[in-house]
Amino acid sequence: MEKYTSPDAFLNASKDEIILSIRSTARFGLTYAENKYNAIIQAANDAKTFGHSVSSNFKRILLYIRFIRQYDEEISTILSDMHELVNANEDTEFVKQIHLIESFKGAGFLSAVSLMGEIGDFSAFHSPKQLFAYFGLDPAVKQSGKFNGSKISMSKRGSRTARRVIHTMALVSIGLNRNGSANNSVLREYYLKKCQCKPKMVALGAIMHKVCNIVFAILRDEKEFEIITPEQHQMNYLKAKCDIAA
Repeated sequence: MEKYTSPDAFLNASKDEIILSIRSTARFGLTYAENKYNAIIQAANDAKTFGHSVSSNFKRILLYIRFIRQYDEEISTILSDMHELVNANEDTEFVKQIHLIESFKGAGFLSAVSLMGEIGDFSAFHSPKQLFAYFGLDPAVKQSGKFNGSKISMSKRGSRTARRVIHTMALVSIGLNRNGSANNSVLREYYLKKCQCKPKMVALGAIMHKVCNIVFAILRDEKEFEIITPEQHQMNYLKAKCDIAA
C-alpha cells in the first residue's frame, strides 16, 4: 500500500514485482503470494468500476502507514529494553520463572513477561484455584436481588492482561503446525473431545483452565514444561504413591 496507493498503481504494476513484494513480507510461499495478488487485482478492478478515486484518500493511506511504522518502531524499542532488563537480571527468581513459562510452546518472551508481571510474587498462590480466581477464570453465576441465574460463565474479575495471555497460549496449544502435527497433542485431543458435547468457546475455556494448571505446576515445581500424556501422569502418580508407602 505504501508503494501502490491507488487501484491504477496496482493495475499498471508488474505482476512479478507485486508477488515478490508480498513474498518478502509474508512467511508463506509462492501459491499464497499469487492468490493474494489475484485478490488485490480483483479488488483494484472493482474499485475502478464502482469506486471513486480521490487523491486526498491516497495521501491519507500514506499517513496511516507512517503512523503504523512509527508505532512498530516504538514497540520494537520497548521489547529491546525488556530483553536488556531481563538479561541483566538472569540470576533473580523472577527472571528464572519467566524462562520457565517460555518453555511452554505457545508462550513467547512477551507472553511470559506479561504473565509474570501480572502474577508478581508466585509464593502468594498456594493452589491452581487461587490462580484461576486471580486471572478471572473462575466460574460465576449472575445474581441480582432474589434472582439467581442458571448460566455459568467466567467471572472475568481478575487481570485482563493475564487472561488474554492464557487465551493466546490456549489457542496456540490446540493449533496445528505447518506440517499438520499438533502443537500440543494432549491439549488438542482434549479440546476436540470437549467440542463433541460442548460449544467451541466452552471447550476453549476448559483449555484455558488446563493451561493455567500447567503454568502453576511449572512455577511450583520449578521445572520446564514437558508434554506428558494422561497415562504417563497416572503412572507417575502411582509410582510416587508407592515410593511414599515404602
